[in-house]
Amino acid sequence: MSNNTDFPFSNVVPIRKSDRFGVYLGEVTSSGEVIEGESVGIAFLKQGSKKFRLKLFVFPAHQYFVVPDDKDDTKYVVLSLEEYQLPTGEVRSSWNRIGEGRLAGSFIALRVQLLPENIFLCLFPDKNVAQEDSIAS
Repeated sequence: MSNNTDFPFSNVVPIRKSDRFGVYLGEVTSSGEVIEGESVGIAFLKQGSKKFRLKLFVFPAHQYFVVPDDKDDTKYVVLSLEEYQLPTGEVRSSWNRIGEGRLAGSFIALRVQLLPENIFLCLFPDKNVAQEDSIAS
């Protein structure tokens, strides 16, 4: 094996990392504390971004997005992205509002259409090493 000490590291572009966050069933106590239940998904947040990418285990082929509300810092909007191609080849996209969220301690309590219960996105990243960008994009 050769010695790589002369490798030109100055031209290497680092891959952007994403932090991983747990998504759980849960309940809110009378004091406002969230008690985590079963894990139901994961969310990714790229460094410097405010938009979470949400993956729910019950819908593994789909992804959703959780973004802060424009008017209220304590509220969030849950969106799905629909992309389609026109006969001309042009790709169009449409954002659909499918739920809402609100801060609940160190969680975002999410109410998503068609899910019977709230789910809770933990605002503290998992202790695992940040996932590579290719996993979270």
